Amino acid sequence: MSHSARALLRATPRLALASRLACASSSVVRNALFTTTSAHVVKSGSSRVASIGVRFNSTKAEEPHRPTISQEEPPKVYDYQQIKDLTEHPQEDKIIVDVREPAEYQAGSIPGAINIPYKSTPGALDLSPEEFEEAFKFKKPSKDKELIFYCLAGVRSTAAADLAQMFGYKKLGNYVGSYQDWSSHEQPQEKPEEEAKNDGEKSEEK
Repeated sequence: MSHSARALLRATPRLALASRLACASSSVVRNALFTTTSAHVVKSGSSRVASIGVRFNSTKAEEPHRPTISQEEPPKVYDYQQIKDLTEHPQEDKIIVDVREPAEYQAGSIPGAINIPYKSTPGALDLSPEEFEEAFKFKKPSKDKELIFYCLAGVRSTAAADLAQMFGYKKLGNYVGSYQDWSSHEQPQEKPEEEAKNDGEKSEEK
């Protein structure tokens, strides 16, 4: 028997053993990998389920309460006669506020009204009392008084009342007809030409 054949025979048991060990090791590795992978999948799946549950529960449970303007009592609506009564009989707890621009206010306003322009100074009622008085040269209206807003036709007065509500004023009013309605009641109507002529004839007869 050749030297090569004898070496091969001697090596065969070792090769067989190595082969069995390799197979066994492979099986262990596969089992370990399967176990690790399964554990990872289960763990990951549990984490995902738990995570989703937390997010779901948080979404349902933690819904913040946000107060909105609509939850507040809406401003009281005033008409001409009510405003007229206030001008003739002022009340300490009610302030008429003209929110038109200064030029409009100076051209004509409701008697006793103060001017806080909405368009050019929308944040006026959010100023500190000192800042307000420095800007407007009169004291800032306190929040325990009712502010009754008017403008030209009710658009700016409505917006000003909503903004004042955001600044913490609770007692609010809105003269929706505003200065157009006031003027139509206050300014004397022109008499028709025939009626004016008759009045003239009557005065001549006297």
